[in-house]
Amino acid sequence: MSAKAALWAAFVFLPLLVGAALWPGLSGDFLFDDYANLPALGAFGPIDGWQPLLLYLTSGIADPLGRPLAMASFLIDAQGWPAAPGPFLRTNVVIHGLNAVLVALLGARLLRAEAGPLRWAPFVAAALWALHPMQGTTALYIVQRHALLSATFTLLGLLAFIALWRAAPERRLIFAALYLMAGAAAVACKLNGLLLPVLALALLPLLRRDSTPHGLPGRWVVALAAGPAIGLGLLLALQVPGAMAGAEQFRDFSLAGRLLAQPGVLVGYLADLITIAPHSGDLMFNPPAVPDGLADPRFWAPASLLGGALLAALTLGHRAPVLASASLFYLGGHLIEAGPVNLELAFAHRNYLPSALLFLPVAVGLARLPVAAALRAAIGIGAVAVVALVLHGEAQLWGQPRLLAEVWAQRSPASERAQVNAATWDLWYEDPARGLARLASWRESMASSTQLALTLLDLECAMGAVSTEVRAAVPQAIRGDKRGLEISLSAIDRHDQRYARCSESAPTAGTMMEAAAAN
Repeated sequence: MSAKAALWAAFVFLPLLVGAALWPGLSGDFLFDDYANLPALGAFGPIDGWQPLLLYLTSGIADPLGRPLAMASFLIDAQGWPAAPGPFLRTNVVIHGLNAVLVALLGARLLRAEAGPLRWAPFVAAALWALHPMQGTTALYIVQRHALLSATFTLLGLLAFIALWRAAPERRLIFAALYLMAGAAAVACKLNGLLLPVLALALLPLLRRDSTPHGLPGRWVVALAAGPAIGLGLLLALQVPGAMAGAEQFRDFSLAGRLLAQPGVLVGYLADLITIAPHSGDLMFNPPAVPDGLADPRFWAPASLLGGALLAALTLGHRAPVLASASLFYLGGHLIEAGPVNLELAFAHRNYLPSALLFLPVAVGLARLPVAAALRAAIGIGAVAVVALVLHGEAQLWGQPRLLAEVWAQRSPASERAQVNAATWDLWYEDPARGLARLASWRESMASSTQLALTLLDLECAMGAVSTEVRAAVPQAIRGDKRGLEISLSAIDRHDQRYARCSESAPTAGTMMEAAAAN
């Protein structure tokens, strides 16, 4: 087998390796935001014609555009609701495997190494990225199909941009059209697709090394990358007023607090990537700290680190172009979700695409080690095996939902969401006493948390009677709920069936409805 054939065989092997590592997770279940997005599959009846299809595709709630292309992809797995989680998970894993190949191809096109040990660097880098346990939360969390597909089309757009950079003048329009089409498809999956021009600019330290006789004139770069990037900056600036109001109304932190916390969040992602932390893909985690101000070391220390990395990438890119492009790609990939938007402080799936090139400098450094080729190969294979085994272990957890909830609760004792999630599984498995014991230390804050108050109500009701304090806390929590009344309205809608066994001590549906109306 020739060297080139062996390399392409490795790229074919990559998605198989990803699938094997994630295989145990295919027995998992729907989680968290899955229940907010996927029921749209049955909201308009069976999707068996153009009208229900159009209604479904325009029912998305996640972005101003509704993410119609990502919503359409769920029709591969089911055309109604409720549905089984297995097909959704299998499709997610297939897309993640495809993305691993695209990341490898992107690295290969950037390095342009056709001979020597460097030709294996893109494969090793893509394997380390795709098999890292942090990516498990994106592949095995069904609703993150949005992030997976947006990454797919963004990577295709970047490959089109590289081809455009190296194309002869008469072929530039073809690749420019492919670049724009990929960008539009990425945006139709998730608004992060708007970052395509920013990520294209991040590749310039590597692309500028090209010895191609054509090159891309500056006006093309401005039109296809810098121009849209400036437009994105203006769009983010326009988000600030709404984000300020939204943060105050729906979150426990201000917009300023969110922005102060993001440098620490981004450095935390990097620490988890470096240490191959098994918990890095947890959906439930201890909430990140919000710094008190600019003088707080929880802000200026990580901000100084990231600022130094940005400055070095911009000024020393000609000396270390691989590291410069990887750094700019990482920072640029977080511009939206680490910016002035009304989102929670952190989630591992936000690091999915931004981290795609971070292992390329590692793989290139390995390929250039002045040691025997066999030793370099052993180090690379060993590193890939380690991350694959850690991911495989995490996938085994994701395939056992109750055990997963228990582990998350143990790993994140300061997370109310993790404790409530585990207590809900205790309730489903008819062990309400355990759930009540789990939430005993959280009872003081139940009047300010609808999810906590309603979970305690369910647990006590399962025991036969509701305490006076929980009975009083439920309407108070509903009245002050900042995050939307969907959970409360669901409980009210099924009140008679849900609280039949404790009807004398539970708050009445009327009391709960009055509290909701007063919110």
